[in-house]
Amino acid sequence: LWQFDEFILICIFSAVRSAGSNIVWVYSSLLLQKLSSASMRGRVFGVDYALAMLSESASALLAGVLQDDAGLSAAQVSLIMAMVALVTLVMWGVYFSRESKAMHTN
Repeated sequence: LWQFDEFILICIFSAVRSAGSNIVWVYSSLLLQKLSSASMRGRVFGVDYALAMLSESASALLAGVLQDDAGLSAAQVSLIMAMVALVTLVMWGVYFSRESKAMHTN
């Protein structure tokens, strides 16, 4: 029964992570739209989507390499990936708060 409780927690936190990722994606898309010219917008979004697919593939590959070649457990790999996501979240939060303050002062 305790394994089911962990599964419920994984589902809950996975939903929270997905919601956060989607919020960041929307804000980054809005920034790209505002900062790129109309003639380049399609190319910019094409590169954005290509890099997103590349990063998803790279993270899956890295997780496999860490488990198979480095001998890490799935829990250790998950912790590493969570730390990388946390650092990215903090960097995005700092950037977004600075941009938000700059937009309100102008």
